[in-house]
Order: sequence, then C-alpha cells, then structure tokens
Amino acid sequence: MLRELIDAAVLEDFVSGYARSCGMRVLAYDARGVLIAASATTSRAARLLGRTPERLPRRLEFVPLAADAPPASVAYFQDASLWYLAAPIHVGDHVAGCVAVGEMRDGPATPPPPGVHVSADAWRQAYGELPPCDRGPDSPALHAVRWAARMLAQWCRREAQLDATTAELALVGDVGTLLSGEHSLQTILERIVAETARVMKCPYASLRLYDPKTEQLLIAAAYNMSVSYTHVPRISRKDNPIDDEALRGRTVYIENAQEDPRFRFRKEARRMGLVSGLTTGMLYQGKPVGVLRIYSDRRQRFRSGQRHLLRAVAAQAAIAIVNARLLEDRLRAAAMERQLAMAGQVQERMVRSAPLAHAGVQTAIVFEPSSHVGGDFCDVFALGDGGLLAAVGDVSGHGLPAALLMASVRGALRATAARADELACLMGRINEHVLRETSSSEFVSLLLAAIDAAGRRLTLCNAGHEPPLLLRNGRIERHEPAGLVLGVGSERYDAQVLDLRPDDFLLLCTDGVVEAMNFNGELFGRARLREALVRYGVLAPEPALRNIRWDVRRFVGLAEQSDDLTMVGLRVRGGN
Repeated sequence: MLRELIDAAVLEDFVSGYARSCGMRVLAYDARGVLIAASATTSRAARLLGRTPERLPRRLEFVPLAADAPPASVAYFQDASLWYLAAPIHVGDHVAGCVAVGEMRDGPATPPPPGVHVSADAWRQAYGELPPCDRGPDSPALHAVRWAARMLAQWCRREAQLDATTAELALVGDVGTLLSGEHSLQTILERIVAETARVMKCPYASLRLYDPKTEQLLIAAAYNMSVSYTHVPRISRKDNPIDDEALRGRTVYIENAQEDPRFRFRKEARRMGLVSGLTTGMLYQGKPVGVLRIYSDRRQRFRSGQRHLLRAVAAQAAIAIVNARLLEDRLRAAAMERQLAMAGQVQERMVRSAPLAHAGVQTAIVFEPSSHVGGDFCDVFALGDGGLLAAVGDVSGHGLPAALLMASVRGALRATAARADELACLMGRINEHVLRETSSSEFVSLLLAAIDAAGRRLTLCNAGHEPPLLLRNGRIERHEPAGLVLGVGSERYDAQVLDLRPDDFLLLCTDGVVEAMNFNGELFGRARLREALVRYGVLAPEPALRNIRWDVRRFVGLAEQSDDLTMVGLRVRGGN
C-alpha cells in the first residue's frame, strides 16, 4: 500500500533527508515487509557487514505505546549484528508499511558474523562505535521512528483521500483512454473489472459477453471470482432474469446473492462470500453487448452515484467490445503477447536460479531481462572433469529473435563443453555454430570462465564481451584481452590461465550493468561497478550480487530499464 500512496523517488528523498537530520539510518518497508527505500549507512560496522535488511522479520513483536501517541506500537529487530527499531504506518484500519531507524548495538561485541572477512579487533572497534540500543521511553531512536511513522501516515492518509475523491471521477475517463489504446480485448475486459472493483471498493466483479444469435452469455473476465464460477457453461438469457433485465438497459440490485431466488449460483455465492451486488447492461446503440457485475462481501445499499458510475463504465466497455470485434489484429496481438509471456517463462527456467553446488567455488546468478524475453544469457554448470564452467553472453538485438539465438548458443555450449582446459577450442566450436545458424547481421559476445575441480586455476576465454573483474585482497584486477565477437568470421581464440587464491571473487556481467542509465543520461559505469565490488565482495556471491543490483537500481531510479542486466559471481572457497 505504501508503494501505491507515495512515489518511490519521493520516499527515497524522505529517508535520505531524515537520516541526515536524525543521524541514524532510515529504512521504509511495504506492508509485506519488503524494503522500498533505504538511506545510506551511517556506521563503519554496517559498511563492514555490507548488507541492508531487505525484509522485516516475519514475526515482529510490537511493544504497545500510549494510546495518545500514535503509532501505537514499535518493535526492535536484529539484522546480522545490528539492531533497528520499527514502527507501523497506519492508514485507516490498514498498515500501509513500516519505517525503521537504527544501526545500533545491544550488549558487548560478538565475533564478526560469518562471511565478514575482518579481524576481531577491527570488528570490535567498529561495533563499539555504534550507539547503544536504548529501549527506554525517551530514547532518541523511539522519538525518531515515531515521528517518521506519523509523518508518513499523515502523508499516506492525504494521498488516500485524494485518491478516493478523484478515482470515481477518473474511472470513466481512464476506461475511455484504455479503449483507445493498443490493447487486446481480453486485457481491456480484465482491466475494466479490476478497476471497477477497486474504485467501487467491491471485492468481486465479473463481465459477461452476450451472443445475440444464441441469446447466451459467457463470462469473459472476472476479478476475485472462483474458477468454478468463471468456468460455468454459457448461460441462456431467458433462464437468467437478472441478466435479462440488465440487457434491457436497467441496473439490477441484488440485496443478498446467497438467498435471492433470481440468482442461479447461490451455493457458489455462499462459498465465495458474495452478498450484495449490482448488475448493469452494456449496450451499444441500443443493442445488448453484455453485462457488468460487482459484488460486496456484506449487505450494502449502493449509492445513486455508484449506480451511475457503473452504467457509465458499462457504456464505455460496450464501445470497446464492438470495436475489438471489428479489428481482428487485436486478437492476434493478444495471442502474440501470451506467446511472449510464455517464452519469457521458458527463458527464466533455462537460467539456473539455485546456486550450483561445487566443492571449490560458491556461485550466484542475477538475470533480469528488460522485457518478456532477453538477449542476455548466463549459465553455470559442472564439467566432466569435475571443474566448473561459467558463461555470460549478449546476443545482438532484442525480443524473441535474440532470445531464440540465446537459447541456441546456450544449448550448443552445454552440448560441447567437457573440460576446463579446452576453452579456446570450445569457443571456436561455438563460433562455427553461430556462423551456421545466424545471418550476417547477427552476432554474439561471450565470456567463458572455467575453474578446475580444486578451485585453484582459472581459465578465461573472451569473445568480444565485457571483461571480468577479479577481486583479490580488496583490489581489483581487470583482464582485458578479448577476441572477436562470435558470428562475424572464422577466428582463432586464445585462453588465459590464472592461478586462484582462497577468497578470490570473480564477477562476470553484461554491458547492461555498466550502461545502466539514470534520467540525467549518466551511465552507472565501470568505476561505480568496481567500487560496488570492493564494497560487497567480502560477502558470499548471492548477497554480493544482490547489493550490487540494489546500487544499480538506486542509481537508475525510475528511469526505464533499457537493457538486460546479467551478473555471475564466483568465490573461491578455502579462506578463513
């Protein structure tokens, strides 16, 4: 709810400004406890940890406060070795989210947390610099979090009141705009029922289309209705007096769907909890097109304004349905959209989400396509000799053609890879595959990184891709040599062999990371990526990549993601 009421960029400004004012780190969470905005860390201990509490604990024990001092409760929680104080943001009867302040200590310093590579003395000193977690009624943290929660709650309430005031006025206009856009019929119908239910504050809605030839109605879109309700066979108009009356141009009121003898599905209404409802006909030039229904989960007398609103939305919906039936390309566009969504799901399954288990190396992957399907690809898999192969690539172009080429290259890579010491030959075989399977305008950049079974030797082979970054003892080594991209011509590729040490961290990424752009046209760039890797490279690969991704997101802000974002992180095991 907090995400909907306050713009993310504005919330970022609030937490950053308030953190400077109160001298503590400030974080904002949505109603599910997921982090929305966070100010920069204020302590050396937090920087050593290199992490941000991205979720609130599932079970927060809120401590009641005085009733005349909202928010009415606060909760202390610990993330790693640091303590925070959270307060709920109340909007009416709902909790829109939480705000937290902190980076505090509670008791003497404990040993450094697992995964933080720092001496015990350095950690103890940094931990001692933290302010104590004062649980008293007049502690600075308590005053700070209560003030922040009150301000955000007032802000949210004002926004909610404005939304409620304007939503009904805007709904008809919004539907009209929706109908004039390039949307599939099914998308239009689903948006109509969802927006109508939301604005009219009804938990259920449905839309039935009418076939004048058979005089039957079929549910075409529904909001929160059960599968058994939405999959009923066609309903005859003559057997359904409520719909028959609505198709004659009237708005029909149902006081209790569970008891009304006109309602055909009373058993299903009891199961779902449908009670009062309104049904109105969708007519175009006096001819029936369908019916629009809303239901509440309690007895309700709908205002005259709500009845007028439902009729206006139904009239707009009727125009959209007639227009869509005359334009077959809308139906074809809907089919293509579904196919792209399915292709995106297949592509997501192809990219390994769970870290690969390997005795010598920890692994992690981040893969975020900019649309349904992407042209980036990455993979981490075991080789026949016990080694590990990581691959990151970028296919020219975007959309479905790039995704298909990506799948082809990935399949060829997995089918031909066998040993860590054969990367140069492997890259040559992949190049020949790309030459055979693509046109002259298509090409692929590819970076291969193989680590032997013991995790002590790294072999790199680069075909025109973004060079890898190797973090060792807090310093970054960048390995520049790269051959020609795949698919341009026959090429002999060279491999580079490097010795690895315990705790070495290797980062492979696509140009979507360094070329991420904010609204000012600035690129995230290699310098910021290096700084992020140094800052978070002390962590395990998964939290390290997650923090780098958060840095990129904060830098980009609300600017549209223009390219796929892909990263692979590898850490050599064996360090202290």
